Amino acid sequence: MPDTDALAPPLTPEERAIVKSYGSWTHFMICVGLKPYDFDDIDEAKRIVADFVVASKEHAEEQAREEAEEASKQSK
Repeated sequence: MPDTDALAPPLTPEERAIVKSYGSWTHFMICVGLKPYDFDDIDEAKRIVADFVVASKEHAEEQAREEAEEASKQSK
């Protein structure tokens, strides 16, 4: 584990799952073009991962709506 992983802010379970998909907090920050040792960048990464969670939930809701509409069309 890179030392900079210890600088990760508290994360929700959903945020943690997204970060884990990148391997670690440090890898997530590097992938989004931020420096894992810069506190301003850490704050920005936290906002980014929170936005990813919102986008993921919106996408899931949209998929569920589309599937419900498709099922409704097929049952007619």
